[in-house]
Order: sequence, then C-alpha cells, then structure tokens
Amino acid sequence: MPQTPKQPFRMDDNGDPTGLDRKVNWYIFYTAPRAEKVVQKELLIKGYDVFLPITKTLRVWNNRQKKIIDQVLFPSYIFVNTLESNLYKICQTRKITTYIHCGGKPSIVSNKCIEGIKRMVNLNQELIVEPNFNRGEVVEIVSGPLAGYEGILVEQQSKTKFGMHLQAINQTVFIDICKNRIKKKHKHVNAY
Repeated sequence: MPQTPKQPFRMDDNGDPTGLDRKVNWYIFYTAPRAEKVVQKELLIKGYDVFLPITKTLRVWNNRQKKIIDQVLFPSYIFVNTLESNLYKICQTRKITTYIHCGGKPSIVSNKCIEGIKRMVNLNQELIVEPNFNRGEVVEIVSGPLAGYEGILVEQQSKTKFGMHLQAINQTVFIDICKNRIKKKHKHVNAY
C-alpha cells in the first residue's frame, strides 16, 4: 500500500501553497478498500472534477444465481482533475490514503488516456483489467469511437482484445475489438 507523502508544499503567509504550477491535470488517488464510491461522492460535493470508471459485470453467486453488478474498474483508485496545489487538501478527505507519486512528483494521467477509458466504459462491453501487463503488440485504432488511441493487441481464446496501459498504476484495461479497426505500429512488446 502506498505511503502518505508528507506535505510537499511551501506555504505563504496566508497558509496557501506557493510556487506551484496552476495547470489542471488528472491525478490518481489511492483510497481505502471498497471506498471509491464514498470518496467520489465526497469529492463531488466539494466541487472537484472526479472520474471513477465503473463497468457492468455478470456475477455468478454460490447458489448459481446470476446478477449484473456495477464494479469499479480500478479497485482503490480514483482520478481527480485538479491543480497540483489541491493534492494535499484532497488527501485530507475521509477514506483517501494518498495520491500516487513517483520520484517525489505526483503521477499525472493524460486527458487522452482518461477520455479513452471513458469511451471504453461507455461502449457497454466487458472490460478486463490486467495488472503488470507487459506483453503484446502495439497497435492504433483507425476507426470507430476509439479511433486514434494506441494500445496493446492481445489474442485470447480466438478473441482480439485492445489494451490501454496506465503506467502510473501499472494496470491495463482491455476491450474486445475487430481486427479491421486497427493497424500495427512499429513498436513491439514481448508477445504472449
């Protein structure tokens, strides 16, 4: 579990952070287990731009009963579009453990990546998240609602899947795709 960073900001005479970039970016926050929806609600009430990717999944219970449930795509992670100066304040929110950072700097997710995940979720297809995925061929989608996005191509059980990797949390989101909608890039990663 990530550790909470100490307050990395210098404060001015009014107690406000100083010397920080005033650009809004998508930052990733780590939450307590199964607390993502509670955190989302609290941050929305506080006026933050929050993204919690949720997908519908068919769940089969022990008594063989089937039910479609809403499932968080990245358990214990939530995305917030905000200024870097707000990170410490957001970390004070109940059930948020820390923000994701690397080398002392907060990890940023690009707008294009967030938009790609939003489009994948809106397609209402089964999404699969693979932690630590590093195999497959790099491809670009050339047509359809995800046109222009680069990702990883994987074939499993005669199905073609497109994956978009989130390096900051080392996880990959997959969706089924037709081969005629993609083209190969010249990069190559170890294949399955």
